[in-house]
Amino acid sequence: MRQLAQKLLGESGSAMIDVDRPRFEGILEPVRFYSHATVTGSQFGMCGADWVTIGFDEKGDVETVSAQRRYGVAGDIYRPPGKWSYDESGKICASVTSTRKYFPAPDSQSALEIAWYVDAISGNGPFAKQSFGYSCTGLCSKSRGDLKWLKLDKVASTRAIDCPKSSLKLPSCFEAVVGENKVGPFPKTFRIYGSTYMNKVIVSNVVVDVGSTLE
Repeated sequence: MRQLAQKLLGESGSAMIDVDRPRFEGILEPVRFYSHATVTGSQFGMCGADWVTIGFDEKGDVETVSAQRRYGVAGDIYRPPGKWSYDESGKICASVTSTRKYFPAPDSQSALEIAWYVDAISGNGPFAKQSFGYSCTGLCSKSRGDLKWLKLDKVASTRAIDCPKSSLKLPSCFEAVVGENKVGPFPKTFRIYGSTYMNKVIVSNVVVDVGSTLE
């Protein structure tokens, strides 16, 4: 892996920790590298990594190089400010052995807030015991069954969205998509409305749209 990374990425190849190789002999599929985890900023417990994908032309020459920033939870993301150090954060990220299941986010702070929201909605973490509004359109499961799909390692894309008028202080709202290119009642689009003001996580409403993919 290290030799392949150096050959295709040069000096930046030293930052890679893993690789997806072509699956079929004789077919030169894109090669994806996964970098080591690093500290992203003042979001304790969150680490960042780069997914770098190399595409080839018919002759086997490098045709495209694309990189995407991803984020993952590696420590206590609820540690309050002043109760941790950057040195401790760096050691946590340096100990990560795989970044394959990291998820996309607009930036590191958004990644932290998305992780908080997913925890609360899934019934995990210190803000799990709260009620929130829910609605669903499309091929919805019974009750709130589609919420079980909202897991960080299943998220294919995210973006910040406008928040409706609310009494919440400094609301922050996001859209997360799960199951892109998956056959069945997919993709599932989750729009999460709430606030993380002063590190207190409030989920006010979750709106889900379930699509249908036949092939």
